Amino acid sequence: MQNFLILIDFVKKLYRSRYTLKMLAMRDLKAQYVGSFFGFFWALINPLAQVVVYGVIFGVFFKSTPDPVYRTDSFLLFLLCGIVPWQFLSQAVSASSGVLLSNRNLIKKSPGFPSEILPVTTVISNVISHLIALCLLIAAVVFLTGALSPMLAVIFIYMFLTAIFALGLGWILSSLNVFIRDVGQVLGLVMMVWMFFTPLFYPPSIFPAKYLFIFKLNPAYHFVEGYRLALLAGRFEPAGDFIYFAVVSFITFGVGGVFFRRLKPGFAEAI
Repeated sequence: MQNFLILIDFVKKLYRSRYTLKMLAMRDLKAQYVGSFFGFFWALINPLAQVVVYGVIFGVFFKSTPDPVYRTDSFLLFLLCGIVPWQFLSQAVSASSGVLLSNRNLIKKSPGFPSEILPVTTVISNVISHLIALCLLIAAVVFLTGALSPMLAVIFIYMFLTAIFALGLGWILSSLNVFIRDVGQVLGLVMMVWMFFTPLFYPPSIFPAKYLFIFKLNPAYHFVEGYRLALLAGRFEPAGDFIYFAVVSFITFGVGGVFFRRLKPGFAEAI
């Protein structure tokens, strides 16, 4: 009960800091792109570069093909529909993990500063970047298939749940990183392993049916599959799988908020 009250108070504080949140999110977004030669086009260049590299490796050398359930013969399109949502999660979590340390002066010099909004600003700026990449993805689907399913709207639900999930992880990792500076290094390895255990380069059907439930424990499995099924097959993920992903996302959000609040009193000294 105490943790629930902490979480409610935590969310209220976020709401009261909404103006500061907006300003910091815009600052974070400008820091990513303004001043660079390609600017916002980096949001398109990154997923395209990965699609080319992995497309050649898996599509050309390994002769990978999409499962018929996705209703496309284009492996590059299959790959793009997986990499775009994955990159959103990966970048949001990775950037959030170091956001407290990169704003250490703000935290140390302003004792009343709501540091919990810093991971939120990072996730918001990555949502905006993801929306730019999503435009590329939708254009590619229309160009290569000649159609777009009304199920497109479903991916915005998955986007919201992924943002909630990434924010929960961001609160946990950023607060741990204040006290354990190896978190960032370990996270890089974890994200690499996590990527290959998520069906980005292969369809889930390659796994034996009796073991598939193990891979479905991975939350990333569901938002990648959610995007692909909605955009390519024009259908929704099985209800049980979607409910599992939604529950895990909100639990991660709640645990992350409580975890951050518990560790927050020691930030100024440790940072």
